Amino acid sequence: MTHPPHRGRSRLQQLRRRVDNAMFTRARYSQPMMPVMCLLGGLFMPLYWFLWTYVLPQPYTNLGLHVAGCVALLPLALQRWWPRAFKPWLPPYWYAVITFVLPFFFGYLLLRNGGTIVWMGAHLFSIFITMMLFDLASFALICTVGTALAALAFQLGPHEAWPWHALLQYAPVLALTLILGPLASLSQKFADEAKVKALIGASNNIAHELRTPLGSVQMAGRAIGRYLPNLLESHRVAERAGLPVAALRGPHLQALQRGIAVIEHEVNHAHTVIDMLLMAAKPMGTLQFEPLHARACVVQALARYPYASQAERERVQLSTAPTDFVLVGSETLLTHVLFNLLRNALFHTGRAGKGEILVSLDSDAAGHCIRVRDTGPGIPPDVLPRIFNRFYSHSDGRDGTGLGIGLAFSQSAVERMGGRISCRSRWGEYTEFFVTFPPYVPSGQGLSA
Repeated sequence: MTHPPHRGRSRLQQLRRRVDNAMFTRARYSQPMMPVMCLLGGLFMPLYWFLWTYVLPQPYTNLGLHVAGCVALLPLALQRWWPRAFKPWLPPYWYAVITFVLPFFFGYLLLRNGGTIVWMGAHLFSIFITMMLFDLASFALICTVGTALAALAFQLGPHEAWPWHALLQYAPVLALTLILGPLASLSQKFADEAKVKALIGASNNIAHELRTPLGSVQMAGRAIGRYLPNLLESHRVAERAGLPVAALRGPHLQALQRGIAVIEHEVNHAHTVIDMLLMAAKPMGTLQFEPLHARACVVQALARYPYASQAERERVQLSTAPTDFVLVGSETLLTHVLFNLLRNALFHTGRAGKGEILVSLDSDAAGHCIRVRDTGPGIPPDVLPRIFNRFYSHSDGRDGTGLGIGLAFSQSAVERMGGRISCRSRWGEYTEFFVTFPPYVPSGQGLSA
């Protein structure tokens, strides 16, 4: 059995992956602002050193800190040109730099300058900027770590007495800021919830507005298919009788017959796309789970998938090995998971102009697996860890919809059925998705989600 990549991974690695994904998810909302803000911040660092040293002299300045902040910020301003091998390190580097240039930098200079009014305002400014850039959890982490490091650096380095009197005066304003300010960081959570609701509403509207005309088109196509043979026969009888009827050439007749099949195919394709969109957008609700034969589900999914052409259908192959196993789940969920994987594989192999798709089933004592492998363009290494994140999309990613919901839905659906989905890819060579399930233990009772 070809084992999926998560097998044998240590808990430490799994924890690192979860932390990395959480960090990426929380950092990507501020990523559009990152280049401009970091460019301006990097330029203002030396400018403010000059200001606080010669124009508005402060009790303490440190050119080294300003230069370090400038050097740390400028790479973020140039993130577009980072090599792909370095891009997975962008979120942790972003966290580290902001921790240094905002809470640490301003906290340390606040202490070294004796808590003056100027530095109280500057420190308060750094707090607000941090709130704007991150969600509540990240804001708390960055401010706590940065402030603790600033206090430690002040205590261990050369310093005057702690400016307790100034800090006590500053404390009420800072406390009010820390209590009321984070409410603004909840806006991203509300925005995500609003996005989900909007997607559900749009999906329902699409279903309502399109299914009725699609049904009418389908009924009209079936009516044409039913009565066209009679009309053609009547035309031939009229021709034999010498009646003045327009001539119908063989290619015309073939086009009519093909047109009926095209109508039926395209309507079924549209219904399937609507079903996939609705299934991925709305909550799964309560589903009755039951024992399913995996091979039968895979065969049915491959047969039902609305391929765009015969060439596309021939690109997908099912392994001839007679492997089968039983899993506990929902046939509807599993079918739509396979649809999503097929759609992604077909889209990217088609766009690359190369690649075949092989669907296979593997089974051993440790568990069961449905594997979807394509020899298309693969997934870039900086994109691969993010493909299951909801609303994450990338120009080189696997989600052809651009909404970032297909693979996120697949992960939720598989986990709902007690399994796991993972991916292994080599950029430029292949991509493999593994849908794994635990061994089936007959219990005699159905399971509900």
